[in-house]
Amino acid sequence: MPTIITPLRNLLLILLCGLLLSRPAASMEDDLSLSELAMLARVGAPQLALRHLDAQQPAYAEDPVTWMGLERERVYLLRTLGDVDTVIERLAALPLDVSVDFRRWAHTEWASALLEQQRPGEALGVLRDLLWNAADAQMDTLMRWRRMVIQSYLLDAGLEDARSALVRYQQDFGAGGREWNQLRLRVLLQTERYEEMLALSTETEDAMGTVLRLAARLRSGALTAEEVHQAARRLALAGDTAPAARALAWQLAVEAARGLPPLQYIDTLEQALALPREAQPEWVLFEVTGDLLWDAWLAHGRKLGNQEQRLLGADDDWYFPATEALEKDPLRARVLFTVLSAHGSTPERRELAHEYLVSLLAALPRGEQLVQRLYLDSRRFEDSDQLPGVIRYRLIDEALEGGDLRLASRLMQDMAQPPPGADAMEWGLRRARVAIHTGQAEQGAAMLASLLEDERPLVDEQLDRWVQVVFDLQTVTAHQQAIDLFERLLLREMITQRAREILFWQADSWQALGKPARAAYLYLQSATLTDPSAMDPWAQTARYHAAQSLAEAGLLEDARRVYQTLLNSTREPGRRAMLLNEIQRLRLRAAAREVRS
Repeated sequence: MPTIITPLRNLLLILLCGLLLSRPAASMEDDLSLSELAMLARVGAPQLALRHLDAQQPAYAEDPVTWMGLERERVYLLRTLGDVDTVIERLAALPLDVSVDFRRWAHTEWASALLEQQRPGEALGVLRDLLWNAADAQMDTLMRWRRMVIQSYLLDAGLEDARSALVRYQQDFGAGGREWNQLRLRVLLQTERYEEMLALSTETEDAMGTVLRLAARLRSGALTAEEVHQAARRLALAGDTAPAARALAWQLAVEAARGLPPLQYIDTLEQALALPREAQPEWVLFEVTGDLLWDAWLAHGRKLGNQEQRLLGADDDWYFPATEALEKDPLRARVLFTVLSAHGSTPERRELAHEYLVSLLAALPRGEQLVQRLYLDSRRFEDSDQLPGVIRYRLIDEALEGGDLRLASRLMQDMAQPPPGADAMEWGLRRARVAIHTGQAEQGAAMLASLLEDERPLVDEQLDRWVQVVFDLQTVTAHQQAIDLFERLLLREMITQRAREILFWQADSWQALGKPARAAYLYLQSATLTDPSAMDPWAQTARYHAAQSLAEAGLLEDARRVYQTLLNSTREPGRRAMLLNEIQRLRLRAAAREVRS
């Protein structure tokens, strides 16, 4: 269990001694069914499901049928994780002789992923191949491909092509269905056929259709900007609005708010940008970017400065009124700190303004998401080194906490030194963990080793965190690196129980490397380090693991002796029954060996 924090890991190891009879949870060696893999994803563990899938998916040449079944599940898991790039990469490189049905499914998913990534030209190429070879395709499948073609034209600004494809679709398949209605409304909106759009029936209209009609009324002048803004906000804030429709409603609210008072516009932008990334639709009604909010804050701030006779570069003119507004008028405070972050007289004062600004944003609903959109999706900070230091460190922390190791790795590039006032040990552990989980186990191990070069003793909390990152090495199967690091750690002074733990974890890695005899030796060292006859809970657990390793190494009599020692030390019926069963199995294996010899 290399990813469990140290105290919990110790507890589980101790409890294991009392539960030896029960079947352990599925290990990486256990094959899971497709339904079990799907269940793991549904309950929030898609990464664990993907790891199981990696372990059990055969090479295509060995078992094509099983490979195709598991590849479908892989695409679903990658989608759940939001890894659309890997989906595209895998589906673009299928084996040549997959079945027709699988290829059609895979290329449909490929085209869908390309549309999601705003790559309509490539999606069109995939869809044309599908349609060219669609002689025996099901009607529903053909209709989906044709709708995706229209979506591709819309994303590629081929509006006349989209309208022509829409007309042909209606001639071939008729009208009807939610997806069709939404697509038709999109084409009419983007080709500015507002009257035709508003004349269509609204009997089966959903939230998405309502948003599109509101957009038509705004752009045609049928409703005022204020009316559309209020209606779009009501729809966006309604609890039963679907995520994609909610995102488009906020986009429309921003579009309408451009002509309204600045504070209304700013408030709407802040809420629109705070939506989670996964809630964003595949297409955009009105592009809402972090730069719009930066520009709006700065424009309003300069206007306030003119009205209140505040000078750019005179920091106190902005700093003191901003701090005074922190509680009473936080929106005003955000505006003033934005001006100070852009025009402060020194880098230190600009950084301080950013720090105040982010603390105010974090207090808003979904504030962390808003901060990410402002600093990671803005032309102002296209390169990580352009980010204010205090913001960069904060985003790294949030990325690590949220498990977004790719983002953390990108933000940590060229940042060997910890932030001012930060603990060097903690910063080094973060860098090592990011390296390990982004495929750079050797580099991560080197960072961990460098943290042991300081002669100062590690306090227990530091040591726990260091060991936790070594567990990460075990998780990614970098067992030799983990063994070497544990060996270095054993050279330092430590309490005996800590040394027993390290020996046990070293043994885990030797066992994983297929060296059960070496593992058994270390398990026994862990059990007997304090006393050769020790039978405390830790010793019993270590002895049991040693017996298992001895049996795997073919040292059956040694394994029997260890089991017998455990049997002699326990009176609990369940444990005794289990140990007797293990001893009996060893006897049967020994007898079979004698027969063979």
